[in-house]
Amino acid sequence: MFKKIILLIMVVFFLYAGMAWAQETIVFWAMPNAPDDSHLSWLEKTAADFKTNTGITVNYEIVGWGDAWSKISMSLIEPICDVSQVGTTWNPQFAATGGLEQVDINEFGGADSFMLANLESTTYKDNYYGIPWFAETRCLFYNKDMFKEAGAVPPTTWDELVMAGEKINAKYGAGRAFAMAGTNAWDLLHNWAILLWQSGGNLLSADNKKATFNSDAGIKAMQWYVDLVRKGLADKACAEYNQPQADSAFINGNVAMCYMGPWNIANIEDENPTLNYGIVEPPKGSVGKGSFSGGSNLVVFANSKHKEAAKAWVNYLIEKQALVDYTKNLTHMLPAKNEAFEDPYYNTGVWKVFKETLSYATAYPPLGVWGDIENAVVSEFKNVLSAYIDGKYTEGTAQEYLDQAAMAVDRALAKEK
Repeated sequence: MFKKIILLIMVVFFLYAGMAWAQETIVFWAMPNAPDDSHLSWLEKTAADFKTNTGITVNYEIVGWGDAWSKISMSLIEPICDVSQVGTTWNPQFAATGGLEQVDINEFGGADSFMLANLESTTYKDNYYGIPWFAETRCLFYNKDMFKEAGAVPPTTWDELVMAGEKINAKYGAGRAFAMAGTNAWDLLHNWAILLWQSGGNLLSADNKKATFNSDAGIKAMQWYVDLVRKGLADKACAEYNQPQADSAFINGNVAMCYMGPWNIANIEDENPTLNYGIVEPPKGSVGKGSFSGGSNLVVFANSKHKEAAKAWVNYLIEKQALVDYTKNLTHMLPAKNEAFEDPYYNTGVWKVFKETLSYATAYPPLGVWGDIENAVVSEFKNVLSAYIDGKYTEGTAQEYLDQAAMAVDRALAKEK
C-alpha cells in the first residue's frame, strides 16, 4: 500500500510538472532574416502550431541587426529573453561571458546532425552553447549574358577569373568585370578570408595562440584582392564600397561577377527578376578550394526561467519540415542540419552549388575575443585599400599593415582565458 501511495504521488507530481511546463510563455528574438510581413506571418503560424502541440506560448520579436548585440548583451544580465538567434561569430563571444546555457548536443539530434563548420561555431572551450539553425556561404555569381557576349566561360580558378575578367573589360569597358567590397564594408574579412584559405593560409595558429594571416599566403591573398581594382577588373570606386553596393552593381547588371550569398537571390528576384545569372563555386586559389561559413545559431540564456520550454522551441525550429520551409520558402538561406538537405530542392540548380561549397567552407575560430580580432584585421585591411586610394600603395603595403594587424591580434589572444 505504501509503495502504491508513493507511486501515485510521483504520477501526480509529474503530471503537474508537465502541465506547468506546457502553460509556460517564452520570449524569442529573431533577426530580419526575411521581409517583415512574410517573416512575422511565418513566426505567427509556427508559434501557433507549437502551442497546439505543447501548450507553450511563444512571444516573438524581430530585432534589427543594429540593435541585436546590445539587446542580447542586456539579456545576458537580466532575464528578459529565453531564446535568441545569434550570428555564428557572436556565439562564442557571448558564451565567454557565462550568460548562455551550456547545452547537451544529444538533446538536439547529436553532433553528427549538423554541418561541421556551423556546429563548431556553437562551441566555446569544447562545450556547446548553441544549436546551429541556418547557414550561409559565399559563391561567385556571374552574368550569363555578359559572359556570352564577351566569349568568356565561368571561372574555376583565380587565373581563369582574371582571363574572363579581361574579356569582359574588352567588351564592355574597364571596371565592368567585377564588383567587390571596400573600406566601407563591415564584413570585409569574410571576402579576404576566402582568398587566404585558398592560398593555404590560416587566420590563426592551430592552437589559436598566435596570428598567422600575415604569412606569405596572406600577403598573396591581400595583393590579389587589391589587384582586382589596381588592374582595372573592378572599378576604382569599389575600393570604398560596402557589400550592398558591390551586390547592387551585379544585381543591376553593371558588372559581370561578384562574390555573394544565397540571400542575394531574394534581392535579385525583387530588384531585377529578369537578370540572367549563374552561380559557381568560388574559383580555386593556388592551393585549392575555400569559402567562408557563416549563418545563425539558436541560444538559450542561462538566466532563463523556462529553459526546458525554450529547448523544446529550439527543437521545433530545427525539425526537418520547419527548417526546410524556413530556408527554402522564406529566407533563401541554407539549413545547418544535415537531414534537411535530403529535400530535392537542395540538390538542384544553384542550391546544389551552395550545398557543395558549404561542405568545405570554414568557420572562424570559436573565441571569446573574436570581436577584437576581427576589428583589428578589418581596420588594417581598410588601411591597405586606403593606401591604394591615396596613391601610396606599394608591393610592401600589404605586409606592413597585416603585420600591424597581427600584433593587435596577438594582444587580443593574450586576453583569451
